[in-house]
Amino acid sequence: MPAWWTWFTVGDIAVPKLMAQESLALIILIASLLVFRTFRERYLLVWIVGWMAYFGSRWTLRGGGDHVPSYLIAISHAEFILAVCLFADAVLVYTHARKLLLPLLLTSTAVISYAVLRALWWPDSLTLRVALEVSYRIITLAAAVQLLRFRWARWEIGPWLLGLSLLFLHLDWAPVNVYLPPGLAPTADLIFSLSILLIVFDESKGRTRRLCAINTLMTSIAGAQQHAPMMVTALDQLKRLMRSNAAWTYLLEGDDLVMAQQIGLSQEFLQDHDSSTMDETLATVLRGGKPTVIKASTASESMRAFLESERFHHVVIVPVQGKKSSIGTLMFGRRHSICYTLEEMEFLSTCAQQLGFAVENVRLLEQILRAQRQWTNTFDSIQDFVLLHDSEFRVVKANHALLQRLGRAPADVVGNLCEAVLPRTREAWTACPYCKKDDEGFHEGVDPCFGGFSMVSTSSFTDQGSKQKGAIHVVRDTTDGRVAEEKYRLLFEQVQEGVFVATHDGKLLDCNDAFVRMLGHSNREELMALNIDTELYVSVEQRDAFRREVELHNYVRNFEVTLRRKDGVLLTAMESSFATRDASGRIERYQGFLLDMTEKKRAEDEIRRRNRELNALNAMAVIATQSFDLDEILNLTLRQVISLLGAETGSIYLCENEEPTFRRRAGWGQRSADRARLSEVKLPDGFGDLVTRSRTEVITPDYLPHLPPLAADFIRADGLHSWIWVLLWSKDKPMGIMGISSHETREYTSNDENLLVAIGRPANRRRRA
Repeated sequence: MPAWWTWFTVGDIAVPKLMAQESLALIILIASLLVFRTFRERYLLVWIVGWMAYFGSRWTLRGGGDHVPSYLIAISHAEFILAVCLFADAVLVYTHARKLLLPLLLTSTAVISYAVLRALWWPDSLTLRVALEVSYRIITLAAAVQLLRFRWARWEIGPWLLGLSLLFLHLDWAPVNVYLPPGLAPTADLIFSLSILLIVFDESKGRTRRLCAINTLMTSIAGAQQHAPMMVTALDQLKRLMRSNAAWTYLLEGDDLVMAQQIGLSQEFLQDHDSSTMDETLATVLRGGKPTVIKASTASESMRAFLESERFHHVVIVPVQGKKSSIGTLMFGRRHSICYTLEEMEFLSTCAQQLGFAVENVRLLEQILRAQRQWTNTFDSIQDFVLLHDSEFRVVKANHALLQRLGRAPADVVGNLCEAVLPRTREAWTACPYCKKDDEGFHEGVDPCFGGFSMVSTSSFTDQGSKQKGAIHVVRDTTDGRVAEEKYRLLFEQVQEGVFVATHDGKLLDCNDAFVRMLGHSNREELMALNIDTELYVSVEQRDAFRREVELHNYVRNFEVTLRRKDGVLLTAMESSFATRDASGRIERYQGFLLDMTEKKRAEDEIRRRNRELNALNAMAVIATQSFDLDEILNLTLRQVISLLGAETGSIYLCENEEPTFRRRAGWGQRSADRARLSEVKLPDGFGDLVTRSRTEVITPDYLPHLPPLAADFIRADGLHSWIWVLLWSKDKPMGIMGISSHETREYTSNDENLLVAIGRPANRRRRA
């Protein structure tokens, strides 16, 4: 007889063949494992373990033949009750009802023990069998009720199928099974398994919708010039995502809340509640900084009246956080009851925070535009003729005085050649009548366009966008010598730039009031007593570079200098100056303009920094939508952080559950030896009581004395000069840590810390998902 036939015969006797129901259960188990490999949901893992116990309960009875011993029945019943309890546990994990896990554990232990004892000692007792049936059905009924309450009003078939399937779970009982159709059990098992998979797919679909919504919001924020369209886009996306009947937003203006945008509110409400005073409920929510659900039955009197007038069952209030404090609220009203998940509330909080940053950025942009308009008004207020043209002698801008003298509108002048715009009265000229051979500086003579005499100031400029050079001509009529002198002095005093005249060795000869105000002095005499080379200009190297440039070209334009005010504050200015030489060619004096660029430069730096942050967050949001691999997301997120903050190395460590061991999931810039040595670190004492009690999110060198030795050694393991670490919290314990470091000595600002925290929180939520 062949050996394979002997093996087949022995195996057939030892292992019974799978029936249809057992085969279906095994197929469902394999399919569930494949789904878990992709989605990694905790409740799905618990459900799979329960399904294994459920399969085991069927398989155990198959192993006993026609006459099943009582101990196999006891094992089968115990496995079935364990499976039921694990199914209920999966429902509680899915619905975030973790406070019910301990009662479920105690109840499960009692019911399993009772099932084993009944099968061994009283197998034929009808009363005890009925009690067993009732006991485990109470567990399934409670789980089904909890599931349906959690997903009420969401129009999803998965929770309903799972809830009904839980109610139809049952042990094989001969008096009852004979009345059931033969194919009912496999069909019920198939529907039961499909219901949990539908829930997993619905959760994945919801997560994808949230990622699409935040991507749309980020795109709107990136291209926003005004906050109104951006707010409308955000409200529309969030209203549809949260299935709300209405959505609106308030912005804080002083102590009052002013409605910025709304969707779905009645006209009567808008007329009566365009602005309102902050009541205690809203004040509490803004102080808490977290999304809050306020029901009409528990709201304050003023809010209850509003909710009842709009027929809202409840309202979700989401604080809109700015850089330093709350700047308003997002509110979503719904007319029917619904249970919001933790992920939805965290998503609303993240969107509100990004919206708050965007609103502040837009307001800052509006301030810059307002300053630009003020500069334009100042430009037009100059009484002399001001003409700007490019290198091809096309008019770029002309002030109001020149347009009025020409008798033309701005559209008839701007963009045309100087030859086509300016008149010819006395002498022929080409290109531009005010451009002389020396290009820049002052020159006085016969005015080639309007007759008489004029003083012309010519300066070069470079457009920041096109890098195209051009010239600025300021033309002043000097026909009458006395009038010319008086008008020159008037221009000297009223121009908004700081104008000065100084000797080569640093003695100030003359300056205008704008120069005096710019440097914080009270009068001109006080300022002229100073040596500008040593007491006003901060950098000696900068001053030497200025001297070399002037010595070489006889002028500088838009030369950036750092000055010291009287109160010690440093300011940044753009200097356009030229030199006056004596007969031997030596420089006697410098004359020029100083334009205070401190606030403008600070605003531009702030905008660039905010744009870099938004672009980084948008890039990370796009990465999150394109990948479900946590390690890939963490590595790409870490690279964005390192690039954004100019660091050299970085790492992200995560721990599993309650273990004190942190394993590196992402790294950048470390040497191979360091990567191997620091791939895993065990911190039995965590990060110390001070960090745990205060829920510190950012660890800086100030925290080192308060950290346990192991944690402090781990933080300083790279041995670099500058570093910062962010803790990723889960409940009351840090479940991860992200850090960057650099060889260069630098101090991380509060904006850098806030950015790291804002990036770390979505990464931590992605890890928990």
